Amino acid sequence: MSETASLRDYFLLEARHTPRRAPVAAAILGALGVLGTHAILVRFPPRAIHFLEQAFDLRGIAAVLLINDLMAAYFAPFFVGLAGLLGAVVTAREEDQLEVLLAKPIRARVLLAARVWPILGVATATGAAVSIATALSIVPYLAPGDMVSAAGALGGGLFLTAFALLLLVMLLPLLVRMRDAFHALLVGSLVWLAPLMPSAVMIYRPDVYEGRAALRSAITLPSLVWHDAAAAWIGPLALILVAPLCALFVRIAGSVLERTDTR
Repeated sequence: MSETASLRDYFLLEARHTPRRAPVAAAILGALGVLGTHAILVRFPPRAIHFLEQAFDLRGIAAVLLINDLMAAYFAPFFVGLAGLLGAVVTAREEDQLEVLLAKPIRARVLLAARVWPILGVATATGAAVSIATALSIVPYLAPGDMVSAAGALGGGLFLTAFALLLLVMLLPLLVRMRDAFHALLVGSLVWLAPLMPSAVMIYRPDVYEGRAALRSAITLPSLVWHDAAAAWIGPLALILVAPLCALFVRIAGSVLERTDTR
């Protein structure tokens, strides 16, 4: 058997062992979370809906629903991916399994790529599923002249899926050096939370963005709702463009792993 065939078989072996139940459950729970949010939010008093419209500069119940739905499209792929990476890298190292794997006649960067790419794939599928559910579930609430659309909702979800993937692979060079899964989960959670802080500022300190419309559009989550038409095509494009960045960071993490003492 050639070396190329052996590597292909090894990649397929790792792919077969990639957890599938958790991503499927996360996609289902994400979709149910979107529907549940709709069922609850539409029953909020008009004053509460008006507060959300003012806080995030929205107009209409569909936009208010979408800003909450996009959180699911960001949460689900990130934590599905993070859980997979922790199991494949950090927990394996914590339990002294990584040393056994690296003792095989295979380069560390190849081993890492074989374990990571299927995880990124299921994270992408989870985000795409939640994004599709978001786009479909927003349709009944759309009205003529709304600032959002089903295409924009789908694009916004796909953009956040791509962003979640980028955060995960940027974390990977750090994760391959960590030996404690709890600490790695804590770091990952902080990385997930940090990009949401500028959006939270809109509720508590809206004056921070006075006269800084461009900055507000660049760093806040509601920007995907404000620029609905752009989100419709930026989202799919971002998902395509993130692939080479993922490849780059997986390669960097592999190089870090090769230089790291795993004993």
